[in-house]
Amino acid sequence: MKILTHTFYETLEDELNKSLVSLGENEVNNLEESMIQEIIPDLVKSIKKTLLSDAPKMLEERRILFSEFCKRNHKRWNIAFDLFETFIVICTEAGEEFNKSYRSTAVKENNLVFDIVVRHHARACHISQEILCLLKSGFADGAHARWRALHEVIVTAIFILKHGQECAERFYWHDIVESYKGMIQHKEYEHRLNEKGNSEQEILQCKKVYDEVIAKYGKTFKESYGWASNFITNKRVTFADIEKDVLLDHMRPYYKWASQNIHAGTKGINNKLGMCESTEDFLLVGQSNSGMTNPAHSSAISLAQITIKLLNIEPNIDRLVIMKIILEMENEIGEAFLKCDKSREA
Repeated sequence: MKILTHTFYETLEDELNKSLVSLGENEVNNLEESMIQEIIPDLVKSIKKTLLSDAPKMLEERRILFSEFCKRNHKRWNIAFDLFETFIVICTEAGEEFNKSYRSTAVKENNLVFDIVVRHHARACHISQEILCLLKSGFADGAHARWRALHEVIVTAIFILKHGQECAERFYWHDIVESYKGMIQHKEYEHRLNEKGNSEQEILQCKKVYDEVIAKYGKTFKESYGWASNFITNKRVTFADIEKDVLLDHMRPYYKWASQNIHAGTKGINNKLGMCESTEDFLLVGQSNSGMTNPAHSSAISLAQITIKLLNIEPNIDRLVIMKIILEMENEIGEAFLKCDKSREA
């Protein structure tokens, strides 16, 4: 499937031949850069037009291949995919039920912890569905990268739940810090971005609130994780500090592993989950039906963690039963993906 590549070179050759017909032999041999620059605009216009006219045929072929791949991928992993999807639905509906039944009480009690944790849970469910979609489409490395985001959401929510109302308030007001920093940065680059930033008046208004929250919570509040600085002894808090505080620092090796698919390091180009079953060195640019187990099971663990923490805010018999089911299914998901992995090996 190289329709566009073939079209490009074929059209390029035709256009160059047309351009050179009007040139004498000596002119062709002494073709200067200025003359080449004169030819290029016509080449661009002609080749682009041809490429776009052939694009529908190319896209149709790509979409057929994509659909066929997804069918093969689902055939291999269908038991594990279905279990993981069922698990996501259970966790989502458990959070939805708890939000509906407890929100009125939380509002009366001004329980900001509940509101922030339930919002983190909703985001965790959303990210989990993104992960499932990436896995079904054959992008295990992308799913692994999204698990990294999921882990950050879970760690943050558990930290706020642990340290209570004051921590929740600090987290809430830290939005002002991020907004002000974003305004200043955008204003600095608005001409290069070709997009006008906030007005000076808007920036001054935000700066006023920014100064108020810094005065209230201290200088360390202006840092990236300044909202957590009052609960950790380090002057400058890192995400690793927050992980350690909630006893999830044992996940740091997996977090660093997933980071390889975020950052532009050597590991990210040399170690791909999608290539874990390959015996040859390929440059992976598309789908693969390999490497699903780790991102899927890691995601199930993380989603189970935040769902159980949320339901434990106000447990009852129904929620205790759901929590038990979630714990059992989280382990079963790992086993199901491992079984699919081994079936390929067999």
